[in-house]
Amino acid sequence: MNILVKKKLVSLFIVLTCFICFHVTPSHSKICSYNWNVAIYNGIPDSTIGLHVKSKDDDLGEHYIAYGEHFYFHFCENIFRRTVFAGDFSHGPQFAHFNVFDDEVAGVIGRSKDSHVYWLLKGDGYYLSKELKPVDDPSWIKRGNW
Repeated sequence: MNILVKKKLVSLFIVLTCFICFHVTPSHSKICSYNWNVAIYNGIPDSTIGLHVKSKDDDLGEHYIAYGEHFYFHFCENIFRRTVFAGDFSHGPQFAHFNVFDDEVAGVIGRSKDSHVYWLLKGDGYYLSKELKPVDDPSWIKRGNW
């Protein structure tokens, strides 16, 4: 076997090895700069809140949360920090639409390797916090009205 054929075989072996390694790597091992955990709590006594949260790529579906319960999801923020999750919320005749996550929310909460966003839906509006607190804690940040 001449040297040219050996070089081509070695090159082919290297390419095939790289191809196999690339395809065997699990998708969950992707690089994640910021992991976000989002929880939305119902703080309205004797009520059920309907919600629908989605991003450009992921529709999390419609859900209903009773008083004291929550809806939770987590995601990996894209490298360009353009991830947006918007939510539609209904409580009786009241309705609200707001971004449960975007660059502004991340700025209020503060980015870290594993960050938490807490939303509290109350009778007079919706509130934001980076820590889980009691419903009546005055340090919740009001972000809007129904």
